[in-house]
Amino acid sequence: MRLPHLLIAVLVLAGAAQGATAVELTDPYDVLERHYEAIGGLERLKAERSSHVEAIFRMAGLEGVIEQWNETPGKHRMELDLQVFRQVEGDNGEFAWEVDQNGKLQVVRDEASLIRRELSLRQESFEHRDPESEVFDVTLEGTESVDGVECYVVRTTNTLNDDHGVEFINTSTFFVEKTVTTSPHGEMHTTYSDYRPVNGVQRSFFQDMESLPVGQKQAIEITSYEVDVEIDPALFEPPGEDVKDYRFVDGDAAIGVPFRYIERHLFLMVTIDCSTSLWALDTGASITVIDEGYALALGLEPEGEMKGQGAGNVVEVSFVNLPPFRLQGIEFEAQTAASVAISDLFRRTSGMEIGGILGYDFLSRFVTRVDYANETLDFYDPATFEYDGDGVVLDAPLRSHTFTVPATVDGAHGGLWSVDLGASGTAFHFPYADEHGLRERPSIEAVGFGAGGRMARLHQRFEAFELAGFTIDDPWLSVPPAEVAGALGASDVTGNLGNSIFEHFVLYLDYERQQVIVEKGDHFDAHSAHDMCGLSVWQPEGVPAVLFVAPGTPAEEAGFAEGDVIRTINGIGVDAFGGVIAIRQLLRAEAGTVYSVGISRDGKRMEFTLELRELL
Repeated sequence: MRLPHLLIAVLVLAGAAQGATAVELTDPYDVLERHYEAIGGLERLKAERSSHVEAIFRMAGLEGVIEQWNETPGKHRMELDLQVFRQVEGDNGEFAWEVDQNGKLQVVRDEASLIRRELSLRQESFEHRDPESEVFDVTLEGTESVDGVECYVVRTTNTLNDDHGVEFINTSTFFVEKTVTTSPHGEMHTTYSDYRPVNGVQRSFFQDMESLPVGQKQAIEITSYEVDVEIDPALFEPPGEDVKDYRFVDGDAAIGVPFRYIERHLFLMVTIDCSTSLWALDTGASITVIDEGYALALGLEPEGEMKGQGAGNVVEVSFVNLPPFRLQGIEFEAQTAASVAISDLFRRTSGMEIGGILGYDFLSRFVTRVDYANETLDFYDPATFEYDGDGVVLDAPLRSHTFTVPATVDGAHGGLWSVDLGASGTAFHFPYADEHGLRERPSIEAVGFGAGGRMARLHQRFEAFELAGFTIDDPWLSVPPAEVAGALGASDVTGNLGNSIFEHFVLYLDYERQQVIVEKGDHFDAHSAHDMCGLSVWQPEGVPAVLFVAPGTPAEEAGFAEGDVIRTINGIGVDAFGGVIAIRQLLRAEAGTVYSVGISRDGKRMEFTLELRELL
């Protein structure tokens, strides 16, 4: 699960003029020229060397303050304080950095962010208003009404990435009424009001924002706006020391910490006060998450109602002050964590009770060694860790707190993939799959679950998956059959790399150096079990039942239907198998295996013969 990125861009110079007369223009650069003239003049804007802004920030039922400093060229700092949630980010003119809600420093160096940084520098010098620019292209797309106000629609694109912005400029006043900025993560819609002059330039002192597709709303109410102020250069530098909010119980590492590998998910035992529960380990979670019900049982009060991105949809998120917690070999201090209703999802899909998800706020403190074959974890202090193995070291810049690494499918479908230890399978993102026609390949329909709930997918078989020079033969990957709103809808990476691939390896996850080290695991050549019948099962009421029947598969041919309650397998009551996980394992047995499955449907008992076979 990923939270929306709350970094606030330089506040837009928008305003309202008085007594202006509407004119008709056809050249977008003429519209921009009139805009800058109307708000106070381009030369006055270019002469401004620095600014300091203070504002009230409202979001998700939370209210706090935001403070922002800017200095040309390219330096800025932003501090957001919502009390339960704090964030600081900046740029010293050489590199960008950010500090999350738990004080963890991260230097921003993924390619997508570096490109956006370059574009911001170019816009700061007003290159976008130059018709001869080799980077920016500005077009006028006619006029459109915004809240009853007729506006020129001016679109700005660039040659460096797919981001683009649209300004709705009042045809009478030539001030910006609204902007829509689009990136691979979605759209941000911003409207402007309460215009006041500052240093001869009209500025919007109130801005309403909504991010789509998650639908998160934010508002900024400026309380102070200063221009050409003296700013201490040290303000733009990252903190000199990183957070250290944990300790190893013995020495400078925790070695051989066991985990349970269940249904291609990693689970550890975590203790809070005197309560111990299973927690999932997830590099795809941009923040540590505690189950909403578990948090309430511990007496933790949730605050706020934010929207985050799950694997296939939007999730509701609150925040809690997580007390100190511990696991084998490690003790953690209190942290801010997200509170999400996740336990019921695990209960229905696997019959398991979990307390939460250990995400970026946990993993980023360490270099973590993950040995899938032996189900052990080693946690090292980044300051003393030195790698001396024979694995392959991959540069893996963090994007939204998640590693990205290069990988290739069938020698043709390459690019950067998100490293997601919270995902059981490996999946193409919808934009890549759609652009490359992958949805038309031979597929088996299926359903899965993520933090955002139920989602459809297409299982497909490929020839080879290559990671770090290692090749996994005959991998099964999935493709979204339709456009999705969650993380799998992002277009800036090829896909999501999950445990169906990683289980062949030993991984080292180094957040400090933004590297992933890949070694062959003891089960590198092991066959990966996969769907052999098209029958998806879960236990929504504590009893195994049919969730989905894939068309054209043995499950459909046998007569199964969604909602069938499974009573017996080969004459043995399902209770004897130990739950839905064991039943799934039976359904992944060798081709030719035959089961007699007893079900109940609408109060009637029925018996089906199910023979497993290769589906693709």
